[in-house]
Amino acid sequence: MKASIFSLSVWLWLASASLLGCAGAESVVVTTPLPPVSPRVIVITATPSHTPPPPTATPTRVATQTPAPTPTAFITPPAAGETVVIPILMYHHFNPLPAGASELLRTWTVAPEQFATQLDYLQTRGFHTITFKQLVDFFERGAPLPTQPIILTIDDGWIDAYTVAFPELQKRNMVGVFFVPTNYATAGGELLLNWEQAREMSRAGMEFGGHTISHEDLTKISLPEARQQLRASKALMEEKLGQPVLALSYPYGAFDARIVAETQAAGYQAAVILCCGYEQQSDLLLTLPRIRVSYDDTLDDFAKRLP
Repeated sequence: MKASIFSLSVWLWLASASLLGCAGAESVVVTTPLPPVSPRVIVITATPSHTPPPPTATPTRVATQTPAPTPTAFITPPAAGETVVIPILMYHHFNPLPAGASELLRTWTVAPEQFATQLDYLQTRGFHTITFKQLVDFFERGAPLPTQPIILTIDDGWIDAYTVAFPELQKRNMVGVFFVPTNYATAGGELLLNWEQAREMSRAGMEFGGHTISHEDLTKISLPEARQQLRASKALMEEKLGQPVLALSYPYGAFDARIVAETQAAGYQAAVILCCGYEQQSDLLLTLPRIRVSYDDTLDDFAKRLP
């Protein structure tokens, strides 16, 4: 079903549901501050190769050329308190909007052709898409990452994640991470991607992450309810997709110290918030900042938010 089926009444419904909570979510902070650090930013770049000068020929020996060493395209993960530059982009909807669409919709939507242009730009700039599994392996086990790594996240599991984002990523051999509330995938239908579509995407190399059962603000429900939202959704998604679920997107970007602790106890190894920047730390994997992409962003605006 194409994304153009969205009518004005559908968009009003979206604004009153999941998008409404996002409007003020960027003000949410961890209630128990972490100790201050003075981060040393590490930018991932390739180490240039060095070709030694050719040996001097002699009458009795033919010189054998020494091959140039392969360029090192990886870095050592930073120590605790240090940062590494890995942008995590945040998308929600991929639809053309009518004239006069609300600021709320324009904030959380990107036009399909705009998304395609942004992907082309990332490839031209030399960015390489990675998953949260790769990010966790990098920080915790020293696994290598490609130069200029970037993570593309798509929240909420709307049908345009399947009809627009998925094929555009496939065309370019790129990967994305899709955060889906399990009730949404179970419902499926015209507005939401279903489990069958999610399995197709997962088999094609896309990564799926937790977004709770029903997109609840975890800071506004009881701790037992929050625990259920985190654990039951993770278990169901792993059962449906046959893959471990390592990452979580806090609904509405809402979290506090209790929720971060519950997220870790539920078995998530990384979690993302709504705001802001592209510097990541190994000791802050459960509060990873993201960069929001919106409808009114020009390509120049998009480029300026990247390192």
